[in-house]
Amino acid sequence: MKVMAINSSPRPAQQSKTGMMLGALVEGLREAGAEVDLVELRDKHVKFCLGCYACWTKTPGRCIQRDDMTRELYPQWLASDMAVYATPLYNDGLSAAMKVFVERTLPSYEPWLDRRNGRTHHPLRGHHPAIVILSVAGMPEPANFDLLSAHVNYTFRKSGKRLWAEIYRPAAESLAAPSFAQQRADVLEATRQAGRELVETSAVSEKTLARIAQPLADPEVINEGANRFWRILIEARMTPREFFSKRAGNGSGPKGERN
Repeated sequence: MKVMAINSSPRPAQQSKTGMMLGALVEGLREAGAEVDLVELRDKHVKFCLGCYACWTKTPGRCIQRDDMTRELYPQWLASDMAVYATPLYNDGLSAAMKVFVERTLPSYEPWLDRRNGRTHHPLRGHHPAIVILSVAGMPEPANFDLLSAHVNYTFRKSGKRLWAEIYRPAAESLAAPSFAQQRADVLEATRQAGRELVETSAVSEKTLARIAQPLADPEVINEGANRFWRILIEARMTPREFFSKRAGNGSGPKGERN
C-alpha cells in the first residue's frame, strides 16, 4: 500500500501536536508494511486554486498553474492508495494549508452535474485515494470536531470517494505535560495501532479510536492549566513558539511554566 501522509500544521516539528500524532500513525502504517511518504506542507509552495476550470476544459485533468502541487504533490497524490490529511483544528475546520491542498485536487473531478441520492455532485475523473482524517485540538471535548466531521463526511463520502477513518485527539496541547506522560504514551501507541489497522482492515476500530481520544482529566482541569499557561505568556510578552524555543535553548522558561 502506498500512503501519502500530509502534515498541514504551520508549526515546526518539535512543537506540532499534529506532527506528533501523525508520526505515531506513520510508524504504525510502516510496521504493517505500508510505503509511506511524509509531506510537510509548510515546506511546500502551493498556490490557491484560481477557480478558472482550465483543468476541466483546456487541459482536462491537469492544473495550469506551476508550483509544488503540479510538479510533485498532485502526481504523488494520484499514485497513492491512501492519503492521510493531518490538520490542526482551526476555526472548527481544516487548516488553511490543508484546505488549499484539497481544493487543488479539483482536476480529479469532471465538470458534469451528477445527481445521486438526492444530491448533485461532480463525478470523479478516475482514481481518488482513500482518505484518512487526523486532527488535533487544544480544547478537551470531542464535540469540538463535530463540524469538521460533518464537512469531511460530506466531502469524502460522495462521488465514490472513500473515507476510511476519522482520528480525533482533543486536549492535544496538554499531551506534552509531564503529568500526562502515561496517557500520552497510551495515546501514541493507540495511534500506532490505528496505522496498523488501516493497512490490515482499511478502517480503525472504535476501541482504538476511543483510546486515542481518551480524556486526560476533567475538562475544567485542562482548561485551568491552559489558562495558566496563557497568563504566563501574556505576562512575559512571549508567543508559544518563543516560549518553547527558549525552553529548548536553556532548559527553562518563565517562572511557573507549564511543561
